[in-house]
Amino acid sequence: MKKTILVIIFFSFFLSSAAIAFEEEAEIKGTIPFELKEHLIVIKAKINGSQKYYDLVLDTGGLTFIDKEVAKELDLKTRGNMAKMNTLEMGEVSIPNIFAFTTFHTEKFRKHGIIFYGIIGSNLLERFKITIDYRQNKVVLSPDDKQTGENTGGFKCRFTNHRINNAPMIDGTVNGSIPIKAMVDTGQPYSIVFPLEYLDKLEAKNSPSLIKSKGVMIKWPNTSTPDSYLWRIDDFQMGKIHSPNLLCCFAELPRILSVPLLGKDYLSQFLITIDYPHDEILFLPYENAAFVTNKYSFGLSLAKGDNNTVVVEGLWTGGPADEAGIEIGDEVFACNSKPIDGENISELRRLIQNEKIDTIKLTVQNSKGRREVTLRKKTLLKE
Repeated sequence: MKKTILVIIFFSFFLSSAAIAFEEEAEIKGTIPFELKEHLIVIKAKINGSQKYYDLVLDTGGLTFIDKEVAKELDLKTRGNMAKMNTLEMGEVSIPNIFAFTTFHTEKFRKHGIIFYGIIGSNLLERFKITIDYRQNKVVLSPDDKQTGENTGGFKCRFTNHRINNAPMIDGTVNGSIPIKAMVDTGQPYSIVFPLEYLDKLEAKNSPSLIKSKGVMIKWPNTSTPDSYLWRIDDFQMGKIHSPNLLCCFAELPRILSVPLLGKDYLSQFLITIDYPHDEILFLPYENAAFVTNKYSFGLSLAKGDNNTVVVEGLWTGGPADEAGIEIGDEVFACNSKPIDGENISELRRLIQNEKIDTIKLTVQNSKGRREVTLRKKTLLKE
């Protein structure tokens, strides 16, 4: 069964690479505004001149997808598990003739109140030089006209493409001596996510500062274990850029994409230009860049449950929620005396992730009854 799935994925990938075609030679360039929804870069797009906009996620670590129901709604031409968009309009940019997969499932995001209808992946972006500006909330697409210069204070490096999703892969060094090849992945939240086998490679497994999850704090599709871990590496070096004491995560990743991933907490400290045609990336640190070295958190993750409820889906061991006796599956009825349900889950998640808010009062219920719990944030990793 697994071999069959892998064959389908490989065949579909090569088909998609060949199918993303551009009949027009007109220069495609311009600015695309975006909104950050939690860690995701969300872009509003019109498809085939549609009257309404559809939220799409720009994910350099993903392939290009369109929701199957949207494909039906817009009567897109389909073949197998792919659909054709005649035009994709985003900000100042219009891209013609895009083929996208229709097999991506967004249920895990919808459980968190994040609604989107597709992904703009590296197999579409590979024709462009793109600049991602997290401070100005914009992406700029440029034509393949000249190679990217190296600004003062920045670092330019070559990259290779991952064989499955065309994502940029760059070289780095962990803790001064452990070389890694990491994927630039705007679709994941942590500075670095390491596959679980790196617990041994980095000698983290027996560290007293290693924190294990309960339930689901982060999980990828088609993986078997929800176990994830937080830890701090001494240093991550990318060329001349050193990032000391970097917070990282360990998790099971899909086998065909099981490589270290550089995510939003790290990437958002740079103005990043990915020059796909020339296989180069320029990282220009923002003024006052602040890399994440610890997690200041209530230590819990909330999601939609059955019957439009809100439930606890994950905890960090030893975090404030865990120490307060909150358990996986507890139902949450109110926050700061305001009733909540599945309709305002995204608002509640933003509230608990807001760094300026350090105390909340939750009304929770489990088999032992209903009670009020006051939680105060703390840094989870020992200094």
